[in-house]
Amino acid sequence: MENPELASLISELSTSADDASDLVKGLLQASINAGLQAEMDAHLGYGHADRKAKARLETAQESNHRNGSYTKTVDSGYGRLEVTMPRDRAGTFTPQMVPKGSRRLTELDDMIISLYAGGMTVRDIQHHLATTLGVDMSPDTISTITDAVLDEVMLWQNRQ
Repeated sequence: MENPELASLISELSTSADDASDLVKGLLQASINAGLQAEMDAHLGYGHADRKAKARLETAQESNHRNGSYTKTVDSGYGRLEVTMPRDRAGTFTPQMVPKGSRRLTELDDMIISLYAGGMTVRDIQHHLATTLGVDMSPDTISTITDAVLDEVMLWQNRQ
């Protein structure tokens, strides 16, 4: 089922392939940020503006509150994204969409593994990521990703 309003908005905003890519990148960034906020809501047990639920939780137990956020740059299949990572006062929030310590979304790791399994060298993959996605990744990082699944890649390459 086609949405004519969405189609007209996309045609207004995107006049070239770069504009369409920027649109998708912006939508991905917005959806990740919204997902992280939803994860924080679930972790705390109340929504951002839900004062009644917050008050109930404060009277029932020791409360945990939002404690601002910080910006994190992650590499994705659409280039670099700036995501807003929420924090809580107790420091117990562990996001699932963008795990702590990660600098890449799993889709980029999957792409690297696929290219490596297809026979590309680490330097070829580095060049491909830089030219197509604008992601500058060191050969060491690419090697670390491919080494993690090297056995499966070898089986796939040597299949009959």
